[in-house]
Amino acid sequence: MAFAPGDIVQLKSGSPALTVVTASETEVSVVWYAEEDDAFRAHTLPVIALEKLEVADFEDEEEEEDEEEEDED
Repeated sequence: MAFAPGDIVQLKSGSPALTVVTASETEVSVVWYAEEDDAFRAHTLPVIALEKLEVADFEDEEEEEDEEEEDED
């Protein structure tokens, strides 16, 4: 699968949403915000380990997290 800068991806095994910065045929450089550390992180990952998220998928995940936080309060 080809990725392009700006795509939102995640690890196939699950992870926070990651934003593609650069991509080649074998590797993808991504950035994300790590809330627990209040910092941005960056890493290069193999293409085979990632799947593209559609914007609607990402928005659904955020809504679920918001609902879970409301239930905890």
